Amino acid sequence: MHAPRLIRSPLSIVPGRVPARESVGFPRARVIEIASAEADAAGMSTAVQILLACQREGDSVAWVQPRGGTLYPPDLHAAGLDLDALAVVHVPPEAGGVGLAKAGELLLRTGAFGAVALDLTEVRPPRGEAWLGRLASLAREHDARAVLLGPARAAASFGALVSLRVSPRRRRTRPGRHRVELEILKNKAGASPHFEGEWRAPEGVR
Repeated sequence: MHAPRLIRSPLSIVPGRVPARESVGFPRARVIEIASAEADAAGMSTAVQILLACQREGDSVAWVQPRGGTLYPPDLHAAGLDLDALAVVHVPPEAGGVGLAKAGELLLRTGAFGAVALDLTEVRPPRGEAWLGRLASLAREHDARAVLLGPARAAASFGALVSLRVSPRRRRTRPGRHRVELEILKNKAGASPHFEGEWRAPEGVR
């Protein structure tokens, strides 16, 4: 399986100059859902930018995915992430969405991470909303972001406890440059998520 290539960091963002609180408009202490279109790197790039904003706030971050998932460390480094402050957890495929949710819960429970991203794009989420309740509670307790990356084809949110649901799309502005535009599908947090500037496309993407 080939890893989807990230859209690189906005050209206008300079490391160390992102506001310390509520960077790029994604609120802390909340569950955030990213509805990612298939075969489009915008969803993963959006999740990575949230983690990057958290790192700039001084926090460590974590990414949880099925074993053999599509995360590509060279792209993360190129996007500006400090790999030394990133924990990556690979969950056995047979554990499914339940295993991913449990791993995310354990990471948030430590209080050591400003954001924990769960890649649920290719797995069935746990039944019910108890798992969301635990993630939401831990995000509030530790002032963290629980970021859920899900498929755009899903007609509805993972659940009522998701505070912010966005659908990112990339739009070509000129050869090798794109903008990432966020459609707000659900906003219970009163947030104004945004990205500014043009983004560098991966090699070969025009």
